[in-house]
Amino acid sequence: MRRVAIILAFMASIVALAGAPGGANAQGRVALVIGNSAYRHAAPLPNPKNDAADVAAALRKLNFRVIEGVDLDKAAFDRKVAEFAGALRGASVGLFFYAGHGLQVGGQNYLVPVDAQADTAAALDFQMVRLDLVQRTMEREAQTNILFLDACRDNPLARNLARTMGTRSTDVGRGLAAAESGVGTLISFSTQPGNVALDGDGRNSPYAGALVRQLSASGDDLSAILIAVRNDVMTVTQRRQVPWEHSALTGRFYFAGLPQARQQTPAAPSAPAVPPEPSEAERAWNLAKDTTNIALLESFIARYKGTFHADLAKARIEELRARQVTAAIPPAPRSQQPAAPPAAAPGAAPGVLATPQVAPSSIPDNPANRFGAIAYSPSTGSHGWSYDYASREEAERVALTNCAQHARDCNVPIWFQNACGALAVGPSGYGSGWAINQGLAEAYALGVCGQHSASCSVRRWVCTTR
Repeated sequence: MRRVAIILAFMASIVALAGAPGGANAQGRVALVIGNSAYRHAAPLPNPKNDAADVAAALRKLNFRVIEGVDLDKAAFDRKVAEFAGALRGASVGLFFYAGHGLQVGGQNYLVPVDAQADTAAALDFQMVRLDLVQRTMEREAQTNILFLDACRDNPLARNLARTMGTRSTDVGRGLAAAESGVGTLISFSTQPGNVALDGDGRNSPYAGALVRQLSASGDDLSAILIAVRNDVMTVTQRRQVPWEHSALTGRFYFAGLPQARQQTPAAPSAPAVPPEPSEAERAWNLAKDTTNIALLESFIARYKGTFHADLAKARIEELRARQVTAAIPPAPRSQQPAAPPAAAPGAAPGVLATPQVAPSSIPDNPANRFGAIAYSPSTGSHGWSYDYASREEAERVALTNCAQHARDCNVPIWFQNACGALAVGPSGYGSGWAINQGLAEAYALGVCGQHSASCSVRRWVCTTR
């Protein structure tokens, strides 16, 4: 089951925003990159200045205009933010990277200049920089905004501030607090909210090092890059640090520009869909090639149609059938099929039910391609869903609309075509998956969720057709 769950991590779709082509004018992409190492009233941090230098170099190669600052005191920090605000006017994409000390007080996040002392309760107003000030500045000027925050390191200044605040000392939290992203914004944290990130033993922190490697080498979209960064950091830190993000992006964003195949206009509406990146198909095949589950192999072929690895999956199916080994699950007799889903509650949008959903335990025969999706809000636990739509885009839009009735940071971790999808949630993470029937979809979602959290349970499952 763990093997199948890992396969699903490659197959699951995660929403990200479509970016400008690789040849875009650098004025359309503006980044502020800050690394604070030389703290005057706390032990210096060895890596942030290196992290900022390496991230800035990677972004310049990706056609970003970069405003860079190292070891900034409060006045210099404010000037850089003001310069950034001016440069963002007319830009299509804004990006902010910060490495250094940060802290949360009363659920509000603050970035710490190198001259901060945190010796009075007023230090928050006069010695720190509020993260939401930077975020609001970006969202006011640019439609697409990305924030990378490597600011969750163990912070002695937070302990100083707690001592000065007396009875309010409990307001000073560990690490950074979860932050809501506005529409068109993604915020990536180096570790989970409320947790402390590691500074690292080499040139870079685990998070910044993984980010630089992925920015420099990957042609994937932002969502795939962040998954790769998370896996790298979890490996290096032995799962003690798990990067986290909040996203309200509405499409895919590519740092290196749209893949060439995606930039070409189809000659006719019937033109075949562009297959996924071969590198993704190869990784998924390496994990799926030994399975004896024909249904899973057929799902693999549908997902990676047109690739060499899909042909390998077809050959594997022929081999299994020749050996009379099959894991396909026969549909239940019609008399045992559950009833159709109950009607939505009065005033509820399609896909939001007042009673638990009942849907088929397996997909009935349907020659048409139908799509479904599940949207989820990590901060509130709210979700929305959709099924029986003619396109992936429409299914995702409806699921997001339903979820957005209850939360602002909804994203779509899973969409599925002629299949069932499921969302599993645990105390410190969530996972999603799709398969030919409800049971397999739930098992996959629980397997992915279990990689990030204990005590996962299925929050929602849905199939694409009634």
